Amino acid sequence: MKTKLVIGAVLLLSACGQTAPPAASNVASLQSSGAVAPSSAATPPDDGQPRLRMDMTEEEKQRLYDAHTACLAEKDPNATTYGNVPAPAGRKQYSDEAWKACAKTWPLPPWEMDSRNPTFADNWHKNVQCINSRGMKVIETEPGSWTYDGEQTLPEDQRRKIEEDCEQEVFGGGRK
Repeated sequence: MKTKLVIGAVLLLSACGQTAPPAASNVASLQSSGAVAPSSAATPPDDGQPRLRMDMTEEEKQRLYDAHTACLAEKDPNATTYGNVPAPAGRKQYSDEAWKACAKTWPLPPWEMDSRNPTFADNWHKNVQCINSRGMKVIETEPGSWTYDGEQTLPEDQRRKIEEDCEQEVFGGGRK
């Protein structure tokens, strides 16, 4: 059974970026009419840590992840490079000290998808309902993740499109 961790798995498997784009001033939430409108939940201070936005391109996200990787390489010049291949079991590419020193360069998730957002859990539930209503069969395991409910009959590209469309519908953000 496959588990989808929308935020963590994608971010952890990505490389890191260089400059943080300006943060969006409005946060979207789903209103009872189904329309997306600015949320009253204020974005928490991020202490200068970059934050992803729902409308970022893959290239913009990659720049943020690349900045994190550059920080790790700077703080740990003796790091072992494995290229695009994961490090062997039990081996770390970068030291714990480098990870700690560069923690503030790791991009935060978009505020709409941040578990600290007071509307996130409710919106995640609506997202899972949307996914199910479009033919995928999934079970919400906790806010921010779900797992498939049995064998999937839809092709992977169609499932990916459903996920993206539902995130856009529920969380908003004006994806490019």
